[in-house]
Amino acid sequence: MQTGGENLYRHKDAFYFLPSENEWYKAAYHKNDGVTANYWDYATSSNRTPVAVASGMEGGTAVYDGMDNQPAPVTNNGGLSAYGAMGMTGNVYEWNESAFDAPNDDPWKHRVQRGGTYDAGDYYLNSSRRFHAGWRPVDGASDIDGFRVASISTIIPEPSAAVMILMAVGAWLLIRRSRRFL
Repeated sequence: MQTGGENLYRHKDAFYFLPSENEWYKAAYHKNDGVTANYWDYATSSNRTPVAVASGMEGGTAVYDGMDNQPAPVTNNGGLSAYGAMGMTGNVYEWNESAFDAPNDDPWKHRVQRGGTYDAGDYYLNSSRRFHAGWRPVDGASDIDGFRVASISTIIPEPSAAVMILMAVGAWLLIRRSRRFL
């Protein structure tokens, strides 16, 4: 990050881009229930291990565990997340814009990959798993690596800092006021 929060790898006016790790993680695992801290274990809107399939988009499924000898087509690469993003669990590891060891200040740092792959087991699908892509070159051909393109219209906003501060001040005032009446 540059001074003022500007991202070194995403122009402020960019419409299409690789998602940061936080953006990717929220699109995959957030429960989409209005509560910021609620997340699923898997990107299929569930805490249960997805059913392994070779391809398809049925709920609760993911392309993993070597069900086929290749990744599934992008239109059949697994069930949807709570935000409707398809195939974020399994099929291919997805590159994120974020550096693995943060901060995101050096183009030569290893990038984060998430999601698992078609030939790996369920261990790699869980929300707690993250990987660095440093051992594979960015420009190399691979059938286990991929990426997701995000756009401004698909970013899910976090609660603003101002709202959070106002809520904290309100809670403090409420506690202070209730102590007066004790």
